[in-house]
Amino acid sequence: MLLFACTPESNPGNGDRIRITVVKLTGIALTEHEITLEKGENKVLEVAFTPENATDKQLSWWSFDPNIVTVSDGTVVGVAPGTAEISVKSGSLTDYCQVTVVISAASVSLDQTSLTLAPGKTATLKATVLPEDSTDEVEWSSSDETVATVDDGKVTADEEGETTITAKAGDKTATCRVKVEFKMVAVDLGLPSGLKWAECNLGAKKPEHYGDYYAWGDVEPYYSSLDPLIWKEGKTGYDWASYTWCNGAFNKLTKYCPKDKASSWDAEGSPDGNIILQPEDDAAHVIAGGNWRMPTDENWTELRTECTWTWTTQNRVNGRLVAGKNGNSIFLPAAGYWYDTVFGNEGSFGCYWSSSLNAVNPYLAMQVYFYSEGVDSDDVFRYYGQSIRPVIE
Repeated sequence: MLLFACTPESNPGNGDRIRITVVKLTGIALTEHEITLEKGENKVLEVAFTPENATDKQLSWWSFDPNIVTVSDGTVVGVAPGTAEISVKSGSLTDYCQVTVVISAASVSLDQTSLTLAPGKTATLKATVLPEDSTDEVEWSSSDETVATVDDGKVTADEEGETTITAKAGDKTATCRVKVEFKMVAVDLGLPSGLKWAECNLGAKKPEHYGDYYAWGDVEPYYSSLDPLIWKEGKTGYDWASYTWCNGAFNKLTKYCPKDKASSWDAEGSPDGNIILQPEDDAAHVIAGGNWRMPTDENWTELRTECTWTWTTQNRVNGRLVAGKNGNSIFLPAAGYWYDTVFGNEGSFGCYWSSSLNAVNPYLAMQVYFYSEGVDSDDVFRYYGQSIRPVIE
């Protein structure tokens, strides 16, 4: 259709004449080239003409995918989720608009609103977005990634503390409060005795962490840090001078001595006759609480004979994977040991206390040790700083 600019002109003798002026259209442009619509929503696209007073402004519209978006006289309607282009033409002049049709989330919820995890443990949160055909993807975040991280709903606990996990779909959110705290975990290895072994060393928060180092019968480590090394008050190192249950020498024991070893006794009365750590001197029982305790020499023997011990690496830490016949396993890191003020064999030896005394030489206590070539048990000076792996009935 042509539009004309008409002006009357006086022409004496012939009446009034009409003068017609045609203004050619040289350009068209949509005022928006990318829009987003909800399914079922409509929007009118506006066109800018060059020049504005062009006389021919006839337009034709086209959708490249009517299954996603339709258009009629500039009115665009979102039909189904997806992206499609709309074109507008006038003669040889054309412009385009990309239309994205979405279904926004009306709500998002989580299957759990609170979690408690031990360091190193994981849990998976499930997010439900409504409506089910919403095009909004769930975005996950943690308010404190030093405590726990989240990846596609999988929460991984790291350090003790609290954080909030957020699932966001569009402008809708749901949260889960996550508390990370250490809790001793018992692993059933299918042993004939029914004894269960802790997942971590005493003082460790993850299976591959070394944990603390204890002298036999002491319930606290002798140092407070490794770098710089700060010895606790009254302790000069892992030696007889610092050891709690003697008067400065191996033959001056004040607790845990067989009745027939009076020559090694240096306390009032006769030797106490104790050859197994009592609960108050059992670091695993004192620190972990409940029915946790240190394993006896007999318990270690059962673990050695009933399980498969494999030298391996877990999270870049050397140690032994101890697998039970029921398929469950524990990891014992090669945490080394303390002798005097020397920390030795880290990564190559694992040395673990039992609660059993050497009844023949009471200044020694029984241990299990391992390295890449084998596993064995023997006795060692009671003042050595070694690892403890708790057990529970």
